[in-house]
Amino acid sequence: MKIKDPIAERVIKRIADRSEAGTIKFGDTMDKADKTLEGSIVDTLEELGDAMIYLEKALQIIRKEKTRWNMKNSKTE
Repeated sequence: MKIKDPIAERVIKRIADRSEAGTIKFGDTMDKADKTLEGSIVDTLEELGDAMIYLEKALQIIRKEKTRWNMKNSKTE
């Protein structure tokens, strides 16, 4: 299947790369992993918590840059 959306294509590649890295690191695929449903949910919650921290940091950077840009450009008016 050909993906037309370049963003979706990058996401799919990132997932495939992460899967390959996990298989190398843990020596098995997720399909064959011996993890309970509860363990999978806990792992997912931890990953989502990390994602929230990364997103919050990214948002801070964007807002800081936006403020700098606004200050810089308001001086020229």
